[in-house]
Amino acid sequence: MASVPDGVRSTSPAALRARLERALDQPVREWVEPDTGLSAAARYSVTLGDRSRVFVKAATDEQTERWLRTEYLALQHVPERFVPGVLAWLDEPGCCPVLVVEDLRRAHWPASHQGVDWRAGDIDGVLTAVSDLSRVQAPQGFAPWRRGPSHWPAFVREGPDRDAFLDLGVCSAAWLADAAHLLVKAEASLDDSGDRLVHGDLRSDNICIDAERVVFVDWSSASRGHAEHDLAHLLPTLHLEGGPVPFDVLPAGGAWAAEGCASLARRVLDERAMPPWLARVFVRLIAIDLSWAASCLGLPRPDGSDWRTI
Repeated sequence: MASVPDGVRSTSPAALRARLERALDQPVREWVEPDTGLSAAARYSVTLGDRSRVFVKAATDEQTERWLRTEYLALQHVPERFVPGVLAWLDEPGCCPVLVVEDLRRAHWPASHQGVDWRAGDIDGVLTAVSDLSRVQAPQGFAPWRRGPSHWPAFVREGPDRDAFLDLGVCSAAWLADAAHLLVKAEASLDDSGDRLVHGDLRSDNICIDAERVVFVDWSSASRGHAEHDLAHLLPTLHLEGGPVPFDVLPAGGAWAAEGCASLARRVLDERAMPPWLARVFVRLIAIDLSWAASCLGLPRPDGSDWRTI
């Protein structure tokens, strides 16, 4: 049996197993710890006595407890066809909360350690599903999406931040000087407010295709915000993986593109411990965002490296 990470309050592997068996009224046959998820929450694919499987996610500290409660609340408000079915919510006093949902291991997960494998029709289905999700109102009490500070002013002023941005190779100094005013203005104009349920972390490894339905998982970052939020943040990654040009889907998305480009650039420049492969992916996304912003804002195409060659 896989062990539960240290830090689960008042919980041991045996206690977690006992709680699950009581809640589902079945014995547990097998625990498998899947290679998935980036947070410290404990995750298990569990085979029950009747040989059915469930997916178990348990909080391990105060942060993962907050995330898990957010996820559980979100799952109750998203149309059932777009989320894993909730089978149990274990929330006894003095114990870590545990979320039990349907196991989707047999679904098609496009993202894996071998790369991303979108099949014919998958991306169109995902875009349709994201559009449908954008109509869902956020639950009462969900906090608004917290937007970070503006970054373009520092990237277009003479100084180390501008030099570091130019070192990414996505545009020349001359192009940046000509585009500076519009990029700063676009980023500042972004209005991410709204009353829609925002997933907040849509990307291929949080999406699976289960027969005819598109399923979105890991709702721990869910919040309240603009109807275009998830689509705008997904489009650059989707294009990197073979999807449509962002401008073709969201031609009025200049503010989203400018903000996304600057936010990713800030991360690449600030997170010194970022693995080189991830930094390369981010730079490719920065190039896609910058090209998208240029198209929306009527600017010439950026004259740096094409994202395909980075």
